[in-house]
Parts: sequence; C-alpha cells; structure tokens
Amino acid sequence: IIPGVIDRVSAASCAELEVSFGGKRVENGVLISPADAAATPTARIKGGSEGALYTLVCPDPDAPDPAHPVRGEWLHWIVTNIPAAGDASEGNEITSWRGPAPPIGTHRYIFLLYQQPNQEPLQRAHFKVRKWAAEHNLGDPV
Repeated sequence: IIPGVIDRVSAASCAELEVSFGGKRVENGVLISPADAAATPTARIKGGSEGALYTLVCPDPDAPDPAHPVRGEWLHWIVTNIPAAGDASEGNEITSWRGPAPPIGTHRYIFLLYQQPNQEPLQRAHFKVRKWAAEHNLGDPV
C-alpha cells in the first residue's frame, strides 16, 4: 500500500487497530471471502492517546481488477470520532460498510486508522485516501 495508497505510517503511533469479521481477525495476507465480509466488521482501537479521536477509512485500491485497477480506490467504509481504546460503533459512520463484491480477482481491503487533530465531524470528499487525509489534516495513519 506504500506508496500506492499512502506515503508512510506514523512512527509515533501508540494505537493499534483490530478488525474482524464474525470473529475472524483481519491480518496482512489473510483471505476472507466476500460472503464472510458482507456484514459490517468489528473494529476496535487498542491503546491510543488518552482523549484522542480517530478516523477509520477502508478503501479497495484494486477496482475493478487487481491487474488493471483503472477505477483506483473504491471506498468501503469511513467512521470518524472513534475514541481512543474504543470501538467503531462508538464513532460517527460517515459512509456505511459496503461489503466486498469484486468483479474479478482477489482484492485488497485496507483498514487505515488516523488520529484526528480535533473533534469536529469529518465529512466525505471526492475519494482518494491520501488527498482526503490531507484535506482533513489527519497526517499519516497510525
């Protein structure tokens, strides 16, 4: 995903994101079928700066075909204002979970967590993760 989707990951991170579908934990390289990922995942922040708020973004950079991703990033989920050590269900869902339905090939669904600089609600913009994060002063994912 570096440098295709993001430039880097923050070296100063004190937060970790845990995502699972029906108890099956998402980890690098783990294959999860579209049927298993149809329902909204569970996403929990472990740690994080006390009193901080976080934004979770999930793009698929492989649309429509990993060999020819001419559509670029396809947005699957945005949740803002998630409290440190909290669950995505405690935040504001800006874009509801859109389960995977890749027309061809195996796609990457990337869960990115950003520490917000303030508590104002963040809105959805024309979607490119790098541009969207910059527009909202999110810095690098943590």
